[in-house]
Amino acid sequence: MKTFCGRANPTTGAMEWLEEDEDYDYHQEIARSRYADMLHDKDRNMKYYQGIRAAVSRVKERGEKAIVLDIGTGTGLLSMMAASAGADFCYAIEVFKPMANAAVKIVEKNGFRDKIKVINKHSTEVTVGPDGDMQCRANILVTELFDTELIGEGALPTYEHAHKYLVQEGCEAVPHRATVYVQLVESKRMWSWNKLFPVHVEAEDGEKIIVSPSEMENCPGVPSVCDIQLNQMPSGDFTVLSDVVTMFSVDFSKPVRSASTYYRVQLEPVKSGKAQIVLSWWDIDMDPSGMINCTMAPYWVKSTSAFQWRDHWMQCVYFLPNEEPVLQGEKVYLTACRDEYSMWYKLQKA
Repeated sequence: MKTFCGRANPTTGAMEWLEEDEDYDYHQEIARSRYADMLHDKDRNMKYYQGIRAAVSRVKERGEKAIVLDIGTGTGLLSMMAASAGADFCYAIEVFKPMANAAVKIVEKNGFRDKIKVINKHSTEVTVGPDGDMQCRANILVTELFDTELIGEGALPTYEHAHKYLVQEGCEAVPHRATVYVQLVESKRMWSWNKLFPVHVEAEDGEKIIVSPSEMENCPGVPSVCDIQLNQMPSGDFTVLSDVVTMFSVDFSKPVRSASTYYRVQLEPVKSGKAQIVLSWWDIDMDPSGMINCTMAPYWVKSTSAFQWRDHWMQCVYFLPNEEPVLQGEKVYLTACRDEYSMWYKLQKA
């Protein structure tokens, strides 16, 4: 059996998934993983537990058994939350064999051996039926398949397959929905991460300026996300050009489509300037009412002293293909394009 391992492509900067054989040294993957960061994310864990308890209660109130499917279980934490919340049975799927082996031991040591079955497979290989990996379809879908970009770890195709083959129609989902937000800004600092500015050098005959060729200046390159801690970005390093707007939402309790698509919103700049950067982040509602919310919003959007430090989820910087001058009050259209694993943006005049 082969296992998927994440790799950053040095040419494009994008995360790619490679298959490794059984004899591959997985210890380096564990060393690079962020399990510890996720496990110590108190805000994330508390919100997931609240959402799972609420979902189990809703299923029980309908007089049904609570059968949970946990995709990407990792250490088994979310499955154990479900079992302790009263779920009748949990199927915990983990494709990474060393982690699946660890999950089996953790589940047993916590006394949930009879309530949780760890399945060491990719979710698309899981079978359902009397002789299958799962005896029946689940009515509660629990996942943590998200990265800073939300979809970079293959969340959309995984959800799409799960709704077709692994869960009941109208199932409960934790999280229930995700919403992606964007904001248009001008920032010389961030723009310099994507462009070559003129370089001043001292020569024997005076100062010289090295300018990049026009072919390089006009080539936007391959679109890719730059994920950073925006909460560490001083407010003086960027100028806000638009309000925060909702780019799109995904309801995980309903069938999900992973096919490439685009979303478009209209923006009315609050200030004139050079549109260079799209800042983006997301939040997840753990329940249908939106009362249990886990957000990645930066400090200038949700000002609070209780920020949860995270390295496994941060915020996104997207570079527009070219800087576009915008005028205050003159409407523009921002388009987000996505495939199964990544997103990119473009700006057009209305």
